[in-house]
Amino acid sequence: MVSSKILIGDAEIQLMHEPCVDPDSYRHKNIFIESSSAENNTLSTIIFNDYLTIYVFWEHCSSGVSQEILYVPETGVLFIGCGSISARVSTREQKLIDVNSVALFWSFDRHENYVLETGEIECFLYSLSGNKIAKAVVDPPYETYFTEKGIRFESDFYGSTWLYYSDENM
Repeated sequence: MVSSKILIGDAEIQLMHEPCVDPDSYRHKNIFIESSSAENNTLSTIIFNDYLTIYVFWEHCSSGVSQEILYVPETGVLFIGCGSISARVSTREQKLIDVNSVALFWSFDRHENYVLETGEIECFLYSLSGNKIAKAVVDPPYETYFTEKGIRFESDFYGSTWLYYSDENM
């Protein structure tokens, strides 16, 4: 088992990863997230401030697949991404907001009043409260540009695609 601890403001997030082929004993837990991959082989346990436990069953492989967590203290939302899934969890309400099946998760980045999720073929824009605002298709390699009206991606295959900011979050 691999274990680590992250401190963000007043939040303590403990991460544990272990090999797993059968997560049935975890499926009945409050928050259980499962990738749609047929090759799932890792169970990650995320403990938030000793009161909320999240289980994530996903496919970990050694090439280009990572797990990332981004926490937004103002809203209490935990963004979780790994392999072929990304999810948002409300730590205050102790519930899953939503899950996306993605081709390959890359990263989360906070940009002003938004969270940007980048991936292999799709990128998403979320409010700080975890609501999905926009989705854009991309094709690597792509460049990312931040503008006043949104985030623009440039790639050879798709050209320009956008994630536009919503009026309610500006």
